[in-house]
Amino acid sequence: MAKNILMPQVGQDLTEGKVVAMNVAIGDKVAKGDIVAEVESEKATFEVESFEEGVVTEIRFGQDEMAVVLEPLVILDGETSSASAPATGAPATEATATEAPASSGKAPANSAPAPAAVVHDGKRRSTPLARRVMAQNGIDIANVTGSGPDGAVVLKDVEAAIAAGNSAPVSAPAAAPVSSSVSSSVSSVAPAIARAPEIQVMSQEGDSVIEFTRMRQIIADRLALSKQTIPHFYLQTDVDVTRLLARRAERNAMGDVKISVNDVIIQSVARCLMEYRNLNSHVSQNALTIKGDINIGMAVSVDDGLMVPVIANANTLNLDTIAEQSRDAANNARRGIFKSNVPGTFTISNLGMYGVEVFPIINPPEAGILGVGGIRDEVKAVGNGMAIRKIMRLVISADHRAVDGVYAAKFLAQLKQDLEEHNLND
Repeated sequence: MAKNILMPQVGQDLTEGKVVAMNVAIGDKVAKGDIVAEVESEKATFEVESFEEGVVTEIRFGQDEMAVVLEPLVILDGETSSASAPATGAPATEATATEAPASSGKAPANSAPAPAAVVHDGKRRSTPLARRVMAQNGIDIANVTGSGPDGAVVLKDVEAAIAAGNSAPVSAPAAAPVSSSVSSSVSSVAPAIARAPEIQVMSQEGDSVIEFTRMRQIIADRLALSKQTIPHFYLQTDVDVTRLLARRAERNAMGDVKISVNDVIIQSVARCLMEYRNLNSHVSQNALTIKGDINIGMAVSVDDGLMVPVIANANTLNLDTIAEQSRDAANNARRGIFKSNVPGTFTISNLGMYGVEVFPIINPPEAGILGVGGIRDEVKAVGNGMAIRKIMRLVISADHRAVDGVYAAKFLAQLKQDLEEHNLND
């Protein structure tokens, strides 16, 4: 049976990367933990680790080719797999506070072509996302110059055609003709949309003009897409974390691994998502895909952008492990290294250290994101008296297509209870 080693999901804003090093060749033996490739994006270089073992039978994307997020990079043991969608527990993410693939490699001549790789469209070759965006914008492939492998049309070519005015209005954009075997993989990243007409801004003496980097532009495009196409609604609650902070201080004074409040939140969110599975899902235009694994993305600020490393199967981890993994992931992200090999299923955006409240934007295709605000002192009634308590505000942004207000409110109430009663011994 074929085993896929997938191109990892780099987070909210990047879904393609250049293969700068392919460390294996056909016939090589691969063990779990081996680094099979190194992939470079605009802001990061990250390693692709194997979570399988076997013999390399196919390499889908070679050195210097652009690899597509969640598509197989390397296939082990067996015939070419016809399904490119990630299996449960395999590769994100979001994310977290997690754009579309630009090009892909071609399969060897003696194997079936990858369904989600570059395929023929008549006499022209194009990627699935390129075909999808062409269909959405009424673009004839004959009017697009391809820059991908062997002249294939990739996403950036379609975007250039849109900018050049080669699109035609369409009354009901049709989905690109992709097979069911790749639909889940394609829907796991937000589809690209045509940008709004450019606003001309006049600068004058004394102004400073800073051109957007590629990362900044992709973030802008994806968040604009999220706000335009996802029916957000917001709920908030206050959590009394007085006892939680005291227990954390006691534990940190005795233990070797230091626990942050964010680590506890990650664990509590993961536990609550086990009961409220609809929030642990990916949403497409016509369906809700409830994910089998609970992979929590943490939004990490990096130079001129955002990355969302993912804690895989967070509901199965103890606090010490979550603390170690979250710190490693955040440090790697800030150094420009991304190692997450699973797609995020829910994201946490914590700006509490700045003393603000946050109403975060959903990281598509996820169904929800939690915003964590600062901890403040408030006078509360306690028993027959009054006391100063430590209060933290949580805000959930949820996709109304996936869940209703009552469902999200019950999740938030359960999360509040779990945090207030957490004994930190798990």
